Amino acid sequence: VCVSTQAGCAMACGFCATGQAGFSRQLTSGEIVEQVVHAARTSAARDQRLANVVFMGMGEPLANEEAVWQAVTRIHDAIGISARHLTISTVGIIPGINTLADRPLPVNLAVSLHAARNDLRNSLVPINKRYPIEDLMQACRKYLQKKNRRVTFEWALIKDVNDTPRDARELAKLCKSLKPSAHVNLIPLNPTPGYLTKGSAPEEVREFADQLIDLGVNATVRRNRGTDIDAACGQLAAGQPVAITSRSIVG
Repeated sequence: VCVSTQAGCAMACGFCATGQAGFSRQLTSGEIVEQVVHAARTSAARDQRLANVVFMGMGEPLANEEAVWQAVTRIHDAIGISARHLTISTVGIIPGINTLADRPLPVNLAVSLHAARNDLRNSLVPINKRYPIEDLMQACRKYLQKKNRRVTFEWALIKDVNDTPRDARELAKLCKSLKPSAHVNLIPLNPTPGYLTKGSAPEEVREFADQLIDLGVNATVRRNRGTDIDAACGQLAAGQPVAITSRSIVG
């Protein structure tokens, strides 16, 4: 299950509907856990078991790190999901990554990278101006050394923006600067009203993945889910203001 950690987001990534909508408030640890409890109950009703929890929904998890970690601890201890099946995503909040590295559980770290050079990433992910790529990679190395858990880079492919052979080479170089090499998750950019550039076509996504593999990097093309209801990655935003309560924050 993919869970949210904030109502809205202050990171202002222009291609993301949540970032376009702005920040409302932090979710409490209880509201975060409730999403997982709801998903676990739904899975159990279908004779299935909830296996993985990813903190990749609405909001920047490491901008709400204390509540997120309290939720991680409860999900691990009370619900019984192991650390290797818990993934925390970040756009690159370096102090949060360093704090996470000092936490007791070896959860997985995923970085929403989207660009491998600072000039491009500054325009796509504005927080990069504060935490540039070279410093972010150093934080990732620290996390690897402390947790011995491979880092994953998330990459939303945007047509003619970050899907070129140059981008593949630069990304591969970053991946291989980590030991072990980072894994890459690729997904075409999902459409949002505030960002007119289109996502890469399926054949372009596959070609980009093949280039990474040829360069010695493990890459996975992720399947889009929820685009029909504007609930896919980068699309989470209310069409109109809503009152948010602990009962409404469920995945």
